[in-house]
Amino acid sequence: MPAEVLADPARATRKLTAVLELEATLRGVATTAIAARLLVHETRSLMGYRQGVLLGCSPGGRWRVRAVSDVVDPDCGGPFLLWLRAFVPQWLSTHGGRGPQCIVAADLPEEQRRHWLEWLPGFGYWIPLESIRGNLMGGLLLFCEKPLSQDESWLLGHLCSSYSQSWERLVLLEQRTLFWRVAVWMTPGRTAVLTLMLVVALAFVPVHLTVLAPARIVPVDPVVISSPLDGVVAQVLVQPNQEVDAGTLLFRLEATELENRHAVALKALEVESANLEKAQRKGFHDDRSRSEVSLLQATVAMKEAEAQFAAQLLALVEVRATKAGVVVFNDPNQWLGQPVKVGETVMLLADPRGMELEAWIPVADAIALDPGARVLMFLNIHPHQPLAARLRMADFEARQAPDGFLGFRVRAGLDAGGSPVRFGLRGSARFQGEEVRLWYFLLRRPLAFLRQQVGW
Repeated sequence: MPAEVLADPARATRKLTAVLELEATLRGVATTAIAARLLVHETRSLMGYRQGVLLGCSPGGRWRVRAVSDVVDPDCGGPFLLWLRAFVPQWLSTHGGRGPQCIVAADLPEEQRRHWLEWLPGFGYWIPLESIRGNLMGGLLLFCEKPLSQDESWLLGHLCSSYSQSWERLVLLEQRTLFWRVAVWMTPGRTAVLTLMLVVALAFVPVHLTVLAPARIVPVDPVVISSPLDGVVAQVLVQPNQEVDAGTLLFRLEATELENRHAVALKALEVESANLEKAQRKGFHDDRSRSEVSLLQATVAMKEAEAQFAAQLLALVEVRATKAGVVVFNDPNQWLGQPVKVGETVMLLADPRGMELEAWIPVADAIALDPGARVLMFLNIHPHQPLAARLRMADFEARQAPDGFLGFRVRAGLDAGGSPVRFGLRGSARFQGEEVRLWYFLLRRPLAFLRQQVGW
């Protein structure tokens, strides 16, 4: 404490009493609004000043006037307060604003000094309101006609700490006021009632029935490439997922037996043709030979038919693509030397631009799906980019799925404009059914199980 204060015990007692009374009053304040008015008015009991202004600072750095001495309801849109709100952050950017500081109008830049002297006396004192972590929450500006005395300047340091602690407490209390009011109001009975009301309200929220099912990408209308006759695959001339043109040779069957059959048929035709020619020459002078001509002609016609049939079978050993597309089959080495029967599927020929999704919905998860229902497919390779589709068809009767369970096969066409997808990709598809209430959406499966068990 300054020596001039210690030299006058009565004065020191009065100052100390005023400080203690102000701090006690400040501790009993419940809101920052009351504290702001208290600070700008009651600080006069400790030091003399013409006017006091308290400004608050939000966490975002926005300043606003909270209270002005001698004014009940300050006009924050007035020219003086608008200028002061702009002046404080400018001055703090150059002086820092840490701890109490004196602002002398004569030391300000020309433009700021001119506005200062228009409304204010020559001296000002800045008392920052800082949190315990050093964050600036606001500040108290005191404007005086003359500099403060030594004991008043010393008192500013004590007030800075005391005001900051009280202001931070009120700011934190106001931030938690709504939460604490709700927490106090929410008794166990009220909590139960509100929870029940919320559950009842949510139970009638409309939602769509949905079902998830494993799905894969398949061709829309693939062409089945099957074996045209019984035989053994001798050579596969294409690779899986290879694009081919119409007429491209896909695979070849073993042709040794058919080539021999064709050769034998041609030889038999040659023999019968020679016999027919011989009989025709002898028929000019031999009645018996002339009677055999008709029989030999029929025999030659039969041998020609056999030779043509053998040639047609020999032509079938080379299987070609009927249209352009992508060939879909497994490893070609698995087909080499593999016996096949007539009509047995060897590969598929699909259009790469015509793909759709196929899924099997288990019987237990089946819901009513109308044509055109919305479908989203989440591919395993990039589940964050779902494919939109529309239901095209669904089985009316359940049958055994490839995975062994009983389910309904559904197919959905991919929406136009989406990125092209490759055949064979797998993932999960979500099918959207009719709109129901949330309570039914949540209790549908338990209710179905209950009815199956007890018949209720």
